[in-house]
Amino acid sequence: MKNILKFYLALLAFTAPALEAQIQPGLEVGAPAPPIVLKNLDGGSTFYLRDYCGQPRTPRTRQQRDVVVLSFFTTWCENCKKEIPCLQEMASKFSQDSIRFYLINVGEPKDSVEAYIFQWVISLPILHDEFSATAKKYQANNMPTLAVVDKAGRIAEYHAGFVDGYEKELEAKLNLLLGKTKPESLAVTLRPGSVQSPDSAIADTAKAKAKPKVKGKKGKIKKSG
Repeated sequence: MKNILKFYLALLAFTAPALEAQIQPGLEVGAPAPPIVLKNLDGGSTFYLRDYCGQPRTPRTRQQRDVVVLSFFTTWCENCKKEIPCLQEMASKFSQDSIRFYLINVGEPKDSVEAYIFQWVISLPILHDEFSATAKKYQANNMPTLAVVDKAGRIAEYHAGFVDGYEKELEAKLNLLLGKTKPESLAVTLRPGSVQSPDSAIADTAKAKAKPKVKGKKGKIKKSG
């Protein structure tokens, strides 16, 4: 118990300086992650968070435990277009590790999201939170909202909005969760003045109802990994 407390205190101390200008309500680090049951956007299998972290659903379901990175997004969110390529590149770096990345679209029609995926060449798996029920559980009121769930099913990181250079901090935290580094070795800091205000989901709710305009050519949201 003492080691677990030390671990999360280290994560909190690591995060606080970078986000002090952007304090927002949300899930507490160390708290149990709310359950998630969502359809994949392609309409195929159903995603159960407990199949990947926390207590397995049943003895017959998937038993391997992973770190899970969840990013809530919408097609109208400009900061999401900055975060998604960072996550795609990071997913490539961690492709051989027990960590999974998922994008969760909040409250938009399936065809609008599919057009967005095509336009911006998104390769990460996407879960469809059509009625925003999961977003409410995770208090994802600003876009993007990112939550990292550790193998035990606890919130290990929670962040709303996009911060320039944040991917370096996130990568260091993921290495910590995977046991590749120790809390004492963390030395990643963000440049002063790099905090950007998050897009407001409340102010931009009307935009979520409109279908994105698909350009003649594909966008360049995907980076080479």
